[in-house]
Amino acid sequence: MQVANRDLIRAINRFNILNTIRVAKLISRVDIAKSTGLSQASVTGISAELIRDGIILEKKSRKSSLGRRPILLSLNPDGAIVIGVKISIHQVSIVLLDFEATVLKTDIVPLDRKMYTVEEIAEVIVQAVQACLWKANYHKSQISGIGIGIPGIVDSPSGLVKFLPNYQWRNANLQELVHRRLELLTYVENDANALAVAEQWFGEGRGVDNFLLISLEYGVGSGIVINGQLYRGQSGISSEFGHTTIDGTGPECRCGKRGCIESVAGENALLREAGILEKKGDWIRTETDEISLEEIIQAAREGHQGLKDIFERAGRTLGIGIANLVGIFGPAKIFITGKCVMAGDLMFDPLFETVDLNISKNFDIKANIIVQKWTQLDWARGAGAVVLQEMYKSPVHRIVPII
Repeated sequence: MQVANRDLIRAINRFNILNTIRVAKLISRVDIAKSTGLSQASVTGISAELIRDGIILEKKSRKSSLGRRPILLSLNPDGAIVIGVKISIHQVSIVLLDFEATVLKTDIVPLDRKMYTVEEIAEVIVQAVQACLWKANYHKSQISGIGIGIPGIVDSPSGLVKFLPNYQWRNANLQELVHRRLELLTYVENDANALAVAEQWFGEGRGVDNFLLISLEYGVGSGIVINGQLYRGQSGISSEFGHTTIDGTGPECRCGKRGCIESVAGENALLREAGILEKKGDWIRTETDEISLEEIIQAAREGHQGLKDIFERAGRTLGIGIANLVGIFGPAKIFITGKCVMAGDLMFDPLFETVDLNISKNFDIKANIIVQKWTQLDWARGAGAVVLQEMYKSPVHRIVPII
């Protein structure tokens, strides 16, 4: 038992050293010892192991005032290569990431049907991953793991997809299907949680212990980081901000309830309301194909009042929900991302105004809201970051995936 305890303590110390290097980017062994509270002998021994394993590198800094060049440690970008996958309503996105979450290769596979079984999506993922590896000239044996982000409810420890509104999946074991074909460590995570992980480990959330991330896509999702840890709830299922009720008599939501934030502010809701205007003859379109978000944003910016009202209503609904989150969690930052950020001031002017009106002036809290630029591959990168996070973490906190 003593040997086992010794091994566990050494593994935790290894994690603390690696995590300190990740946060600092470049740091000396002396400063690692000060930061972690470990002895210099422990830091020297464990860092030697990490260098031998190809996880970190030694780099010489500029000359100091004494004329010596201190040796600094940094992550080795080639220390691990992982794959991130994002399943969305219209496509599957793939990214190949190095150990610092730098994107090495990308691929996008269109989805041309409205319904897919879990087996069909698993096959799409497998073929897309194999094609991406071939294009990047990597072999499967060089990959440390694959992370899959989905816009639904996931029990992260088991990888079970409890509910995916897009395809009405229930209790679908996507993780097992993908692992069986690719024979790689496989993780499945809610996509907003995956984005929160990427934000915390490699983005503007680095060093921020308490923040929220709101994703505005076809639906509305969220990721919550409390005291430096992603909050998953008692059963591994939490953060369903988009399915909190604002108006019990409002539109029916994909989750089966009425008046959820998503039923007013998600892309699906914006498109639905724009379609109602078209059917009534209140909006005469020039396009002949399906209504797109880009189309209604452009028409609203050109002055169509009905479409402007849709965005304003969405912004105010989000504002009420976010004000409630601020009052509950008191986060240092709130990041908003996703395709719908393209609406810009059409949605965010009323959102900011509503948040301000709904936070009591008697509370000493502020809503530091950051609207981020959005790209198609952010989500897949977040899914890859989930794998990297698990590689960094100590054994006591690590999720054990299918292997």
